[in-house]
Amino acid sequence: MRTSYTRSEPGSRVRGRRCAIILLFLALSAAAQDTPGTFSAGGFDNQGSATFGYRFTDVKGYEAKFDELFNLRSGPRLMDFNLFGKAKAGENRFADDYSLTTSGLGGDPFATTQFTLRKSRVYDLRAGFRQSRYYWNRNDQAALPNGLSGLTSNHDWATVRKLGSVNLLVHASNSLRFNFEYYRNSRDGITYTTRSPDYFGSPSTWGGFARANPYYVVAPLNEMANRVTGGVDYTRNSWSLHYKIGHQVFDSAIQGDNIATLQRSINTVDAATAGELLSNMAWSDSRRLSTPVSEFSYTGKIAPRLETRGGYIFYRYSGPATLDFAFNGMARSGTSFVPYAVSMSGRADVSEPNHVIDQGFTYTINEWWRVLTDYRYSRFTVDSNGTYSSLNGTVASAGASDNRWRIGTSTLDFNTMFTPSASLLIRAGVRLFKNDVVMIQDGVVDQGRTKRINTVWPILSVHYQPSKIFTIRADVEQITNGASYTRITPHTDIGGRFVVRVRPTDKFYIEETSLLRNRRLLQTDYRATVRSNAITANYDFTEKLAVFGGFSYDDLFASNFVNFLRGPAPTTNVILRDQNITRIWQGGLRATPFRGFGINFAGNFVRTTGVGEITGEAPLYGPMSFPYATGSFYYDIPRLGRLTLQLQRTYYIEELVPGNNFGANLLTIAWTRGF
Repeated sequence: MRTSYTRSEPGSRVRGRRCAIILLFLALSAAAQDTPGTFSAGGFDNQGSATFGYRFTDVKGYEAKFDELFNLRSGPRLMDFNLFGKAKAGENRFADDYSLTTSGLGGDPFATTQFTLRKSRVYDLRAGFRQSRYYWNRNDQAALPNGLSGLTSNHDWATVRKLGSVNLLVHASNSLRFNFEYYRNSRDGITYTTRSPDYFGSPSTWGGFARANPYYVVAPLNEMANRVTGGVDYTRNSWSLHYKIGHQVFDSAIQGDNIATLQRSINTVDAATAGELLSNMAWSDSRRLSTPVSEFSYTGKIAPRLETRGGYIFYRYSGPATLDFAFNGMARSGTSFVPYAVSMSGRADVSEPNHVIDQGFTYTINEWWRVLTDYRYSRFTVDSNGTYSSLNGTVASAGASDNRWRIGTSTLDFNTMFTPSASLLIRAGVRLFKNDVVMIQDGVVDQGRTKRINTVWPILSVHYQPSKIFTIRADVEQITNGASYTRITPHTDIGGRFVVRVRPTDKFYIEETSLLRNRRLLQTDYRATVRSNAITANYDFTEKLAVFGGFSYDDLFASNFVNFLRGPAPTTNVILRDQNITRIWQGGLRATPFRGFGINFAGNFVRTTGVGEITGEAPLYGPMSFPYATGSFYYDIPRLGRLTLQLQRTYYIEELVPGNNFGANLLTIAWTRGF
């Protein structure tokens, strides 16, 4: 089962063109009625602008990949709307000004709306809404004819994230303010993933079957977080105090199912999986966590040369979690296949108190030398008590689990800042980091997951600008971990970033950025290197013509080996290697040949080479090409507004999985009218 994509029929394309013509006619008619400027309403002098348009989209190839990268569909759009108002003197005692801005409405993947209303020294009200659509859908079937069943992850999703907030700041006096906030974050949609038929109490022999048979399943999800807080801000002399209190709730629910009966595993390379067909798989997974919110911070001066800052944050997430899981099908037994039916349930209660304490000082030795010291301690605790039961045929298993995590983190930063001249800034310091992780399983300390990690992190930053022509910035750091918690936690991590900017004239500049990083852990032969370089140039020939260009180069290499705990060989010394080089060419221009007419062009070409490999499996990815160019023309018509034509052209090519390839042309006609 896949998310379906359909092309427009010829008749619908004709109707779309008619809608575009009607929309353009209405915009011209409305624009011709008024002259852009300000208008009076509600005691405000108001002005604004609106951009209406119609987009034509033509996609050939795999449209799901186009949706992942762009998701710009055909149809009418309100691309931008802006409205601002300022109160007339003495005519509006409730507000001084307001603003309303929106963009991306009418079906585009990223839509925003912002509203503000303000009365000086009385209140400040802000409300906002953002919506983002995310798609991921690899053409898994395109790889199967070549025997490359492991090439894609078989994970797809089409989800929508919505974020809304309302903030109100009330001024009780010049030094006392109250704030109120409501925040909502939600995510819902369809996801497709893989799931192996494993269960609580399964024998070790089941591990080989579970590892060989990940099945493609659908898992619609619904997540929601709500936060309500109120707070107070108080300022007196050089001291400032802030406190916020409230409540936050997080809900998550997933209802999963297999996509078909008698379904085969995605592991088609193993011939035996052809007989291990899944009849049904269904599960329900839910969580509800709530927490009080308490946040306190302060800044102030203890002495003329000594400043202090600090804070305390407390959260305590707690609530129930449930899981009900059932599946049945056929599994191999020697040379034959036998049916199985398994059900499982789990209930857990989770408590996660979190404490964070900050304290810092800044001492000014003289006008060019300052010393900064900051200490942070956080204590994160997770207590989870669960009961589980399963039934495989007539074999029942039941048990309880008590997991406790204790994570204490101490961070001490010591920095000095030197400004011996107006053109030179030097910052040098060191971070000392201690992380204590204790895991207790059913009352017994798990030595494999309990560890103390001490880290030393020296940092040096330099900013030097001897003249307006030349600027250099550099950051160098080295991270040394006394112990590694995971197989890819490096023992040493050395790197630096360098930025050089040359501006010989006001009209011309060149900027070059380089990044180098080396990570290594000898115990697991983990190595990772990053080499990155980017150069950009901009030249303004005249006020009517400017061009820019650039080139970037990224080289990534990482390797490691892992061991699998369950299932048949190979289970040890499996090598994972990622190696790729990405090159990006970009360029563009901005021109206004004559008054009221302009041309803008920008394009880039991305080329990636290299592969990601796991021993004994097909590459995870391979070479890719991705050019993208946008050109637009606009003309300002006196008294009417701006007419814009924008043409976008792109295509995408993967060499290992050509089924993901696509090409697209987009034409947008837009009209901007000020009022």
